[in-house]
Amino acid sequence: MRVEGIPRRCLHTVRYIIFFVAVSLILPFPAISADGVPLTKLRAVYKNLRTLEGSFRQVTYIKDLEKEEIFEGIFYLKIPDMMRWKYTKGSTDEVYLTGKEMIIAQPSESQAFISAMGGYGLSSSPLKILLDLDELENNFDLKSREGHIFMTPKGEKTVVESVELVLSENEFPLEKIRFLDRYGNKTEIILMDVKINRVLEDSIFLFAPPAGTVIIRQ
Repeated sequence: MRVEGIPRRCLHTVRYIIFFVAVSLILPFPAISADGVPLTKLRAVYKNLRTLEGSFRQVTYIKDLEKEEIFEGIFYLKIPDMMRWKYTKGSTDEVYLTGKEMIIAQPSESQAFISAMGGYGLSSSPLKILLDLDELENNFDLKSREGHIFMTPKGEKTVVESVELVLSENEFPLEKIRFLDRYGNKTEIILMDVKINRVLEDSIFLFAPPAGTVIIRQ
């Protein structure tokens, strides 16, 4: 996840991956069927969802480097607009997401990138897309097949070419998220040990840069 040694556009892709993770975790599923996972269960989980926390394993194939990288970490999410994505293996990066901006903190480099959430090639703000089915359908082509939901961004400026959600029979039904970007890079994120609706203090999502951190606004 470090900029050094990785094409700079991969950092741009990271922002899209985290954004689409948030979309996948929060979005209200539309009226499409997902074979093997009752739609009523999906709707019930998201209707009552307040917080999520768990761990993840991320496998990313970087086409330009012909290299596969494996990361692990933990995540926290709080409705409606807060998420923290912390790498514990393969990187020291942390990502903070709010309704207005995304922060990619790189403590090993003493720097943090801050990006406005309005620049993702979508027709409305991310939160409106997440919480409004009409806006979701305006921004994504959605299809389902045998426990998979396929999302294709309609915006011409998006870096991510496609998103695939893999569903399961677990209490939290979203098990894997797969991405393909327009540069040929592939990422699979596996969600594990997901816990629903535990109390999460707002302080968990507060970015407090250490002294000497260089803030780069983009």
